Amino acid sequence: MPNKLERITQGESQPFSFNRDGATIVGWTCTITAKRFAEDTAAINRVITPTGDVWEGFLTTLETALMEPGLWFLTASMINLTTNEMEQKTVRYDVVPGWTP
Repeated sequence: MPNKLERITQGESQPFSFNRDGATIVGWTCTITAKRFAEDTAAINRVITPTGDVWEGFLTTLETALMEPGLWFLTASMINLTTNEMEQKTVRYDVVPGWTP
């Protein structure tokens, strides 16, 4: 079970960073998905381009604005294209309503 819980306010960008705990990422790809429940279709699903030995980026303001308040799971699925080995890391987000005028 993921152990990290971060708070996101709808409409704010949110940085993320995933790695292989010091192991090389050469030959690996990374796709992130965001969903509320395991059986849900991913609300966010995109391939991340690596920077050095990490995959990092941001959930955009539009992406977080579309996330309903509540618990969300952002999962990085890392796959080795040669061996088909797979690793996953997940961060839990508590999405809270954004400010409305």
